[in-house]
Amino acid sequence: MAKFEHLTLNLNKGEILKLNQLRQVQVDLLTNGNIIYIYRSSKSKKVYIGQTRHFLNRHKQHYNGQEEKFDIANFDQVKILISQYFNGSALDDVENQLITYFLADNPKTKPSKIFFENNEIINRNGGNNVNDYKERRQICYEVILPFWENVLFKEGWVTTPTLDELRISSLVKYSPIKQLTKEQSNLINEILGTSQKHYVINGDAGTGKTVLLTHIVAKFLSENENKRIAVVVQPNWEKTANEIFKSFGMYNNNLTISTSTKLINKKEYYDIIVVDESHRLSRKGSKQHSAFNTIYKNTEFSMCKNHLEPILALGNQIILMYDVLQAIRPSNISREVFQQLTTSFEKRYLTTQFRIQTPEGKNYNSDDYVNGIKYLLYKDTGLLQYTNYDPNFSRSLFHDNSPDAYFGYYDDKPLENLIDWIDEDRNYHPEHINRVLSGLVEDWKQSDGKRASITHFHEGVISRRWNSTQENWVNAADDDAEDQIGSVFAVQGIDLNKVGVLIGNDLLVDSDGKLYGEPINFKNVNGKHKKSELASPEVRKEFTMFVLNIYYVLLTRGIDGIRIGFWHNDSFKEYFKKTLGI
Repeated sequence: MAKFEHLTLNLNKGEILKLNQLRQVQVDLLTNGNIIYIYRSSKSKKVYIGQTRHFLNRHKQHYNGQEEKFDIANFDQVKILISQYFNGSALDDVENQLITYFLADNPKTKPSKIFFENNEIINRNGGNNVNDYKERRQICYEVILPFWENVLFKEGWVTTPTLDELRISSLVKYSPIKQLTKEQSNLINEILGTSQKHYVINGDAGTGKTVLLTHIVAKFLSENENKRIAVVVQPNWEKTANEIFKSFGMYNNNLTISTSTKLINKKEYYDIIVVDESHRLSRKGSKQHSAFNTIYKNTEFSMCKNHLEPILALGNQIILMYDVLQAIRPSNISREVFQQLTTSFEKRYLTTQFRIQTPEGKNYNSDDYVNGIKYLLYKDTGLLQYTNYDPNFSRSLFHDNSPDAYFGYYDDKPLENLIDWIDEDRNYHPEHINRVLSGLVEDWKQSDGKRASITHFHEGVISRRWNSTQENWVNAADDDAEDQIGSVFAVQGIDLNKVGVLIGNDLLVDSDGKLYGEPINFKNVNGKHKKSELASPEVRKEFTMFVLNIYYVLLTRGIDGIRIGFWHNDSFKEYFKKTLGI
């Protein structure tokens, strides 16, 4: 039995045609009922999405001459969506989701063609709790999904046949009108209500730091017409961030999206600076791209030792998104220096895991997986005390050997087995973005990215090459893009559906049974310390941390599943089984 109904009304210059031919129950609903409505112009393809409890009255308001977009859009149809589930919270949620999906349906569509109330860019009431109403899951699968696929797509209102294709889009994942948890909503209100305080927002991979960032920006811009905000992102996310804010109509002169190098060299002052992935801010030195060091040529920053110091001087309020386990290069600011510079900052922790979706019906969850990976990699480092690690995770996740288990591993033929696993999933889910990733254990040169004939991973008759680009790699146009092996630099901050991870021999086990990074087998030139430096126990420890962090990043990319293979590394294979009781 359908859990929703829909009807399409034709319009002529704002007049609803054949209204008198509707059933009385339909008229009553349009007069005083909870509905979602979508106006569309069949010629210009412009749409307007909204929700109301009094549609006929709201329709008159739209066409009373006070709303310019309705005067010029030439809407000739309006589609009405109703459901037994619709109440206040559900209307907010469904409206926000449909706005986001329509924007993501055609990313090349100019934002001016998708209309919605300006105050929708921030959730009503400062962001609704995702658990505000018990029917949320039913609405997703029994209303939004079939309405999109069986109505909107079949009738030509949208171009993407299934929502699964859109859910992995950055416009959807990081939407500034996405529902917030109560934790996120309260944190936004606290931050923007205390402009004299700086914040470090700590969170594991997948806990919604970037979603929090987009909502902070949206709320700030909506409440401050004459104040400026800057968003500092990594180079591989700069283009995506610009697309997100432009698509949701937030891009204006008060917003700057930039890398840390560009922002610092501009030397402009902002009311707020929000830094995504602040654990990757650069430190002064040679182990990085030369452009990063250009900031020290500015007289006022010549004595600085990292990018965080000048950023602190350029903003009235600084908000840093941080994960101590995701620093992956010697060029990244060290944990000790970061802690020193942020001693006076307010520290907050995000705990809800959004990325990882373990299968239903299992006796384990996403937190069990993340805590298990933390334990596997960091149990002997002393670093777990700086994270929200829970030692009471369920090991059953790592013992589940069913085909649909979230986690698994292969004892032999790692490359062949991982490729077969993600290819099988593509047959069932063609819309999925699946990849095989690896630690930095095979030689690579930047020029290799332009030459498909140069391969780096070889097993039997299989030959695969490293990712051809680091920027927007998952959308690369190469014929072999899906077959390339991804490095940490191409996927940090990126969500994938199913992920195979090759754990190489840059991560070995010493005589005391502890993990250590092996420089000889680590092939990233810019990520390796000098041989003379590695004589220092402290530098060796730092190098080991970078290797561990690289694998932590790779192992927390998968939404729907992870499998690992041991790439010339029986040492780690035995450690893995012993540590997790396999």
